[in-house]
Amino acid sequence: MPGLILTNGDSRKRKRTDESLPKVNGVKPRKAPKTATSSQTTQADILLLEEQILQSREHYNNIVKLQSWVDNADKKPKTAMLAAVALCRAFCRLIAGEHLVKRKDDSEADVQVVDWLKQRLRGYVQSLTGWIGSPDASKESTALTLLMRIVKEETSQGAKRSEQAWRTDRSTFYAVVKALLESVDAEAAREEFVEKYVEEHDDARFYTLLAIKQFFSTTEKKSEGCISNALHLLSKIEGIPDSPEQLGDWYGQPPSPATHQLLSLPAHRKVAQECWLSIFRAPLTTAHRKTILNLMTPQILPWFTNRMEILADFLTDSFNEGGALSLLALSGIFTLMTERYLDYPDFYTKLYSLLDEDVMHSKHRSRFFKLLDQFMNSSHLPAALVASFVKRLARLSLQAPPGGIVWVVPWVYNMLKKHPACTFMLHRPYHPAHAIYASNPNYPENGVDDPFKPLEADPIHTSAIDSSLWELQSLIEHWHPNVATLAKILGEQFTKREYLLEDFKDHSYASLLEAELGKEVRKVPEVEWEIPKRILTEEGGGLNGLGVLLERAIESS
Repeated sequence: MPGLILTNGDSRKRKRTDESLPKVNGVKPRKAPKTATSSQTTQADILLLEEQILQSREHYNNIVKLQSWVDNADKKPKTAMLAAVALCRAFCRLIAGEHLVKRKDDSEADVQVVDWLKQRLRGYVQSLTGWIGSPDASKESTALTLLMRIVKEETSQGAKRSEQAWRTDRSTFYAVVKALLESVDAEAAREEFVEKYVEEHDDARFYTLLAIKQFFSTTEKKSEGCISNALHLLSKIEGIPDSPEQLGDWYGQPPSPATHQLLSLPAHRKVAQECWLSIFRAPLTTAHRKTILNLMTPQILPWFTNRMEILADFLTDSFNEGGALSLLALSGIFTLMTERYLDYPDFYTKLYSLLDEDVMHSKHRSRFFKLLDQFMNSSHLPAALVASFVKRLARLSLQAPPGGIVWVVPWVYNMLKKHPACTFMLHRPYHPAHAIYASNPNYPENGVDDPFKPLEADPIHTSAIDSSLWELQSLIEHWHPNVATLAKILGEQFTKREYLLEDFKDHSYASLLEAELGKEVRKVPEVEWEIPKRILTEEGGGLNGLGVLLERAIESS
């Protein structure tokens, strides 16, 4: 700004007069504000580039500039986030304006522009799907939100284009589902995806199941992680429609024809069945099968109103795997039998095969007992079959820990109460016509051989009904007082209606010891003992009997 020059001798200097400065209401203006920060400038640049994209196709190259910032998320995460949001808005406007749609009368240049925009959109989607599984939770959540905003625009076009946007393996939606299945640390993203979109919208659930089926139907071998991620995602889907009236919440364009598959409940069930079957055919580990079996009743079975034989085959294969899978598989088979009237004649034979010496010591013992009581709860079971289970558990109780025995005895009581025909196993009065006494005329002197066949696989043919529960009688002399007292109930009048087994299934050595230590001691026990002078040697020298045994053991080892 020009100023006035004052002359004072030889000196000359420039000086601004007050009149040269503009005044507002007679007050001199303050100093000029500070220049904008770098982040503010970048944000303004991003907004400007976005506006220019929407103004004219001449500025479409701004997309490349914004994309470069998105790709640089590791170094400048805030700038990348702003650029990603701006690109999402720009692409949504372009999709809504049908700038990514080819028309018949388009020139070759127009077609090239449309193809170029589609390539830029695919690059943008690929960048955002790379953010899924990021340790930055806000970055991952933002990526999922922006991607689903693109899906919203793509599926809100005409009926044909909308369905293609849902179905094709090059669509944004399929890319999202694929990223959720392939990303290792994307648990939060999968849960957010199900909670916000799959559970809220029927079309999102339908096409999610279809995308998972397409993902596992390819010839490419899927890793164990992909299968685990798919099971994690499917386990969160709890909203399963059971009537056509429940189909009415849409994320994309609502289906217009009344015959559209999205309005058909059988179509939803079919796509869910195909989704689960594609996972059944995948190379499953034991952990995968265990997860599937736990989901069988609440989240798989409701989809299978038909094709029961497929589930039965999978459950049978899982049972043959052995271990804890066998019990979980039988639980699923039992549900099919009771709720879907599946004919499975070998059920109780397979259940009987699980009663081995390991079941009483298993860490899943309490769960096994709970399911066993559920399976044997019917009063219409044959007496011979019930007797086999009672006898088998009584035999196993001879070598079982106290925590297992305290459940067996009340369970036997309940079973005998429910099946009076089996009470002869407790007391069978002498009758000369009975086969046991007729085949053993000298039973008072020689006793009777136990007719029970422990190696028989079929519980109907074990002859347990002709045996007795002498094993439980022997428990009266058990070393643990609680077990001995409990065993006496089978020799008394059956006046109690039944025992609540939940009170007995979680006992262990620790709980039994804690209960004993918690009792009030009314009388201090008297104990006499003498410290031995020698343990392994005689007074005259040399080893005693115990010392000789110990010496032999050391030499043999």
